[in-house]
Amino acid sequence: MDFHHLKYFTEVADKKSFSKAARTLHISQSAISRTIKALEDELGVVLFMRNAKAVELTDAGAIFLTHAKRVVFMFEHLKMDFENEFKLEQGTVLIGLPPITGAPVFANLLGAFKQVYPQIELDLYEHGSKKVGISVQEGLIDLGIICTQPKEKDFESFFLDQDPMNVIIHRDNPLSKEKTIPLKKLANEPLVLYRDDFNLHDEIITNCKKIGFQPKIVFETSQRDLMIQTAVANLGIALLPSRLCPTKETAPRVYESVVVRPLVEPKILHVLYVIWKRGHYLSHAAQLWLDFVKNRTRISANV
Repeated sequence: MDFHHLKYFTEVADKKSFSKAARTLHISQSAISRTIKALEDELGVVLFMRNAKAVELTDAGAIFLTHAKRVVFMFEHLKMDFENEFKLEQGTVLIGLPPITGAPVFANLLGAFKQVYPQIELDLYEHGSKKVGISVQEGLIDLGIICTQPKEKDFESFFLDQDPMNVIIHRDNPLSKEKTIPLKKLANEPLVLYRDDFNLHDEIITNCKKIGFQPKIVFETSQRDLMIQTAVANLGIALLPSRLCPTKETAPRVYESVVVRPLVEPKILHVLYVIWKRGHYLSHAAQLWLDFVKNRTRISANV
């Protein structure tokens, strides 16, 4: 028994005629007759009383018609119901991002998305870029934000944002008098960096080695506030993206103790990319988030 058996049966019952049902279904009358006979043989009952003038349902046929109509209706509406449910703007998106991500930028992005799609839940997981990349590859999360250009063979991606690195120095340090800080001037300074599971950690060390020195790292952490407080205590110099640095307006008490200066020679950029596993299926909710972020990124780039 398949859908065509049920469809032919309900059509004959509705038209009370094999010939009329055949014309409606655009098949031969003999094909319908054979299908109904096969259905009766499978069920072990007679479904129709046949005579020269009309076709009438038997008692068994009337009972079977109730069930058959339900199945035919569900089957015929299956595609429509699926598409309607699939296109519903709901679901959950799992997003991994480093704590170093520009908080105001990302918070505004999430807030704007939730206004447009209030029924979509966003679950955020904070890890270093390296762990975010691994989690995306292993399918543990849908999407990731990482702070380095992704490998094309592993990920699909698009550029999200960039931010120059700054140096946070205690006011008692002679370097605080400089307007900009060349990286080479940090050769003999104690540095506070993000942990080695952050791509920015590797980028800073690589740039130090390129100009001829191994940095003196006194402290590694994933906590931005701890990095800043280490500089406030004059225990080390912190390197952070400019958006994460304290300002006189946002942190007046901190700003009494430290100064923030641009890092130059070389200028190191903290970049952000959105990634997802190459060739991996994305849910409708995840695709909506991607499309929303891409659109916002294009708008920002054109402003």
